[in-house]
Amino acid sequence: MSNNPWDAQTYDTRFGFVTAYGADQIDVLDPQPDETILDLGCGTGHHAAQIAARGAHVVGMDLDEAMLAKARLDHPEVDFRAADATAFDLAALDVERPFDACFSNAALHWMTPQAVVLANVRAVLLEGARFVAEMGGAGNIATLDLSLRTGLEELGLSEVEVPTNHFPTLGEQATALEGAGFRVDRAHWFARPTPLGADVTAADWTKHFRAATWAVVPVERHDELSAVIDTVAAERGLLTDDGWVADYCRLRFIATAL
Repeated sequence: MSNNPWDAQTYDTRFGFVTAYGADQIDVLDPQPDETILDLGCGTGHHAAQIAARGAHVVGMDLDEAMLAKARLDHPEVDFRAADATAFDLAALDVERPFDACFSNAALHWMTPQAVVLANVRAVLLEGARFVAEMGGAGNIATLDLSLRTGLEELGLSEVEVPTNHFPTLGEQATALEGAGFRVDRAHWFARPTPLGADVTAADWTKHFRAATWAVVPVERHDELSAVIDTVAAERGLLTDDGWVADYCRLRFIATAL
């Protein structure tokens, strides 16, 4: 699903807002007792556990073993499976019948090619099943990524790659969903400037969510890179009177499998 080396513990502690902001989508999903629901890109499993607590049978799916290890430790009551969103089916998940619904939070934008992922999701859903998701939308983290790229350039490391995610417009994602066999019932793009923790700066955000980039930067230059990132991000408005914010733009949708 992604080539980012995740630190599951840090994800839950320093960046737990990612999970927290998606919690209200569970009410939109409205899981029912005895339904089978796929949590696509489940991460450390908190949403899967919340869905299971409402009586549904949940399969939490992720590719990252560190995330899954923490999910299994924290939520032993939930079934978690390792699978790649670009190449999975019911057999890969060891599931006998299609799912009644799919839920996904802050994960779809890591999964490319998106058309393949959405087709795979449709293939494991019953006709009429609902697909409820939040993902990064067009413009998401544009300033954070720009700050990282600027820092690399100033350090003479412009050849170091900064990963790109799938951050679509409403029209792009709706078209992709329809092409995969879904009816889009509702879709909404919105900016959500997101406060970071008291001890988290813009550079700290990039260290976690762009860890693959940082891994190839010489360790002795990390402080220098952090300083440039934070300077650029502050100049572009990510440092407010109340602290650092991430320039998140989100896209939420509800779709029905046809």
